[in-house]
Amino acid sequence: MALINIAAREIHCKIVYYGPGLSGKTTNLKYIHSQVPKEAKGELLSIATE
Repeated sequence: MALINIAAREIHCKIVYYGPGLSGKTTNLKYIHSQVPKEAKGELLSIATE
């Protein structure tokens, strides 16, 4: 579920990519993040797995 703050013009949501290891999930998200204008994006958080 996304949280929409109309006054601040923000949408907060979680995106979960699910799939086997080495299938390009992190690479895909990093690319999408790199294409969004700096003033329109937040931090990209990637949690390392074992």
